[in-house]
Amino acid sequence: MNPLSQAVASGLMSGAVYALLAAGLVLAFHTSRVVNLAHGEAYAVAGLVASALSGYGWPRYAALPAALLAAVLFLTSLEHFLLRPRRDWPVGSLILITLATAFLMRGLLQVVIGVDPLSFPRLFVGPPVRILGGIIPLQGIFLIVIGLGTAAGVLLLLRSPMGWRLRATAENPEMAALLGINTARMRLLAFGIAGALGGLGALLLVPLVSVDYQSGLGMTLRGFIAAAIGGMSPSWAIVSGVGLGLAEALVTTYMGALAQDPIVFLALIGVAVWQSRTIMFGGSVRA
Repeated sequence: MNPLSQAVASGLMSGAVYALLAAGLVLAFHTSRVVNLAHGEAYAVAGLVASALSGYGWPRYAALPAALLAAVLFLTSLEHFLLRPRRDWPVGSLILITLATAFLMRGLLQVVIGVDPLSFPRLFVGPPVRILGGIIPLQGIFLIVIGLGTAAGVLLLLRSPMGWRLRATAENPEMAALLGINTARMRLLAFGIAGALGGLGALLLVPLVSVDYQSGLGMTLRGFIAAAIGGMSPSWAIVSGVGLGLAEALVTTYMGALAQDPIVFLALIGVAVWQSRTIMFGGSVRA
């Protein structure tokens, strides 16, 4: 087995999920101007609900849609009941609300579902595929194809009439409202899409890697890192998500799992310093 090929295969699988998370986080951010620190909980909710319902004997055609719906309802409820009534609050306070929601959901999942890691059977069963010395399970092939295809579909959505309404809400909500766009509905839609993307990532990855009540925070961090490296641009966030997955896999393969988080976060600091090179003290921008 070729270690490099195997690392690339593993990196593409995790990178596809990070791309989904980053695309959803950016979409919600642009319509609400709030970095949703509970974003990764949609992943944990979908993964744990699907695993629990499968364990109770639910058929796949019922358990998976129910898990995806739970992820969508979680984020839309966050926007509708917690963020929308407090839109006039400072952005920092709204971010703290999302962080508190993340820890609340984390505790709720721990109490209701338990602390043990869970998983459910693979959706795509078959012999693994060998590519250039690397081995990818059939589930992993579909994860990469469906994950990246769905993330790319978000870019196509933004070019549709619905996407124009979302972009107008993000760029100038007051003007969008004057033009007859229901900005509250657009923000709710953005959070719903973000929940669906996070839930889809869980349904594709959890059959390969188990999930527990603590998984949400890690996925939030990965999605945010990819979004930040991509400059909060949907297209570049997807590219950054794939790059982050590849970087993590390569570091784990050649330097060990313990080096993964320090190197990834060091790279994030480097990118932040590079992106802020044109900003002077006081917040002004250099010519």
